[in-house]
Amino acid sequence: MSRSLFLSLCLSAGFVVTIPAVAGAQSARPAIELRGALGLSHYLHGDLGYSTPVWLAVIRAGRGPFVVEGEFAAARHEERQVFGFPSMETVTVSTDTFHSAAVNVLGRWGERATAFAGGGPGVYWERSGYRVDAADDYERETTRGPRLGAQLVAGLDVPLASRVKAFGQFRYEVRSFADPGGGSVVQFFGGVAVGFR
Repeated sequence: MSRSLFLSLCLSAGFVVTIPAVAGAQSARPAIELRGALGLSHYLHGDLGYSTPVWLAVIRAGRGPFVVEGEFAAARHEERQVFGFPSMETVTVSTDTFHSAAVNVLGRWGERATAFAGGGPGVYWERSGYRVDAADDYERETTRGPRLGAQLVAGLDVPLASRVKAFGQFRYEVRSFADPGGGSVVQFFGGVAVGFR
């Protein structure tokens, strides 16, 4: 065997061995992801029959088919009503601020576009304000919770770059085990995830 042929075979073998290693390194999932999303919360309680914007911040950990994530979410709704004549009008302002902190265990499937589903326990609390602007002003604030509940989560991750993904997510929250029907919420999110080793 000539020397040049031997060198060519060695280089080819090295190239073939290197390709899977590089490809595997590129497709390796990050151990930590920071995820942020904006969405819409729709409250199923009879007294809160409305939808309002919500934001979500998540830290996801794990490389395998199961991951754990800690999350925090907040939403705010404000409603203004005006009564009376312009010279003697009364304005009422109602505000509700909703918070949640939770831990989820998720399974995931797929190599590039990855579906995920799971859920876990959460803690939920709200702060409500009511203000009347009139001849005699009135203001009241109340806090409800924290209460123990849970959520179910399902979604899809789609890669945009090496460590950046877009994702969509659906959630169903039971914000109180004491009142499962009265404290239920459905949410839809769209966001971005950035991975770190």
